[in-house]
Amino acid sequence: MKTRGTLAMAIGLTLLLAACTSTSEPVSPPGPLLGSPLGPPLGPDIASPLDLVGVWILETKEADGTQVFARAPSLSGNHLGYEFSEHGGLMVHKPGWCGTPPTTWMDHEGLWNLVDDRLLDIRHAWRGRPQEYQLEIISLDQRRLVCRLRTDSGS
Repeated sequence: MKTRGTLAMAIGLTLLLAACTSTSEPVSPPGPLLGSPLGPPLGPDIASPLDLVGVWILETKEADGTQVFARAPSLSGNHLGYEFSEHGGLMVHKPGWCGTPPTTWMDHEGLWNLVDDRLLDIRHAWRGRPQEYQLEIISLDQRRLVCRLRTDSGS
């Protein structure tokens, strides 16, 4: 019995190794799917979803709610910021629980998802509660991200 088990295991291991050392051409992974962080191509004013990956610090906020972010080397200081990772991870840099000076700024982990060619779903915790909202991308290039916060489907 012990010899049969050893023989069967040796044959199985040999077949596994033979399958792993195949010389056939590698199969390319499928392209990004709608709803994945690197989803569909973005609109005409937006170069590539990969341009979103990295750190963005709020530069200005307009009266109409438009937010202009500049690419930065890291999240720091007293500015709202997002760090988008290639695979959907997110770090949001926001004020902590107390708004009375001196304000403490904190990083909050979360997730992002490209919904369509101009809309991002953002999910993270803040002050112990889940935060879910959307950012509508107005324009995006290697240096600037211009977007507008959407808290519901109509605004």
